[in-house]
Amino acid sequence: MNTTNRFRTVRLGFLWRFSGVGPGCLLGLLVAVVLGTSGAVDRLGTVPSLLIVAAMVPVVALPAPISFWVRADSEGLTLSRALLRRRYHWHDITGLDMTFDEDPDSDAARLTMRLRLSTTPVTGRGPLVGVLGLAPGHQLRGTGPRGLADLFTLLAAHGLPLADPDFANRLLTAHGFPPLGPGPNPAG
Repeated sequence: MNTTNRFRTVRLGFLWRFSGVGPGCLLGLLVAVVLGTSGAVDRLGTVPSLLIVAAMVPVVALPAPISFWVRADSEGLTLSRALLRRRYHWHDITGLDMTFDEDPDSDAARLTMRLRLSTTPVTGRGPLVGVLGLAPGHQLRGTGPRGLADLFTLLAAHGLPLADPDFANRLLTAHGFPPLGPGPNPAG
C-alpha cells in the first residue's frame, strides 16, 4: 500500500475471485442468442460459434477480481466492485462488521465483511466488502491475504472499530504489522 500518495488504495480481488463468472456467462448467453438469430452460426459454423461464446466467460471473469478495491482519501472511502463505484464519507462509516459463519452450500467456514453505516439506521449494515474463506474453526489459512491486513490497517487509522479486533490482530501479526491499538467499542 502506497502511503506517499494522497490516496490509499487496497486491492480486494482475493475476496471476489469468481465474481466475473456470472456476468461472463450472461454475456456468453447473449452472444449465443445474437449469433443464432442473426444467422452467423450458419456462416461461421457451429464450432467457431461455440468458441466465441465460450471466450466471453474468461474475457469478463479474469479481469474482474483486480477491479475490486477500496480507495481512501481525506473525505472518505470509495468502494469499487467491477463497474460500480460507491462513495462513503468518513462521518457516515461507523465500523466494519465481521460475521463468522458457514457457507450454506458447502459448510465451509467463512468471514463476511460489511461496512457499518450511520445512514442505514434500521440495520446499520452497509455494503458488502467481501467474503473470505477460512480454515475450520474460523481460523486463518496460513497468514491470510495481505490486502485484508492493509484494509484493517486503513480502517483502524481512521478510528473505525472492527467487529472482531482479535481476528484482525492475528492477521496483522502474521503479516508483520503491529496489532491494533485500543479503540472504540465495536458493539456500540
